[in-house]
Amino acid sequence: MKRRNTREILIGEGLKAFLARGFEGIGIQPILAGAGVPKGSFYNFFPSKEAYALEVIEAYALRYEAFRMECFAGNATPLGRLRGYFEALEAEKKGAGETPGCLYGVLAQTSAPHNEALRARLQAAFANWRAQMAELLDAARAAGELPPGTDTADLADALIDAYEGAMIRVRAEGDMRPLRRFRRLTLESLLSSPPTSDA
Repeated sequence: MKRRNTREILIGEGLKAFLARGFEGIGIQPILAGAGVPKGSFYNFFPSKEAYALEVIEAYALRYEAFRMECFAGNATPLGRLRGYFEALEAEKKGAGETPGCLYGVLAQTSAPHNEALRARLQAAFANWRAQMAELLDAARAAGELPPGTDTADLADALIDAYEGAMIRVRAEGDMRPLRRFRRLTLESLLSSPPTSDA
């Protein structure tokens, strides 16, 4: 139990640290100090800082996949569920008490260009996010909420791109207004005029 708890504490502290400073902006020692864990214990769990970061990404991905699928499994229409998902994300980010931002976006900007292991893991995370969102958009298309020719994979990518851009602004401005603009303007614009498969 103690071993598992120590690992979970380190993962949680790593998430906070990487969100705040990126992968290369912080060393292992400040993370260990924040977690109250000795250096020797760290290497019992993770052979390197890179391996540690990959485990933090995995934990983050599992957390938000569960969050996403809970939102997508609601009783509203497919687009109602999609809107509810982004509304819930905004509320979660606002109330989480952690540095605003998306770990995928932070690490993609600070580390992925020159770390192939992190790049590959982030690509997989984005691909999974896109696939799950595209499946919900497929349901919206089948229900007549989107035009028959909608390219749902392209639409999912556009929504993720716009959301990540909004999260960069959230970090820069220190409030949730960019996410509110995303939901009120960008999301609705993309849903009202989605990309088509022949575009």
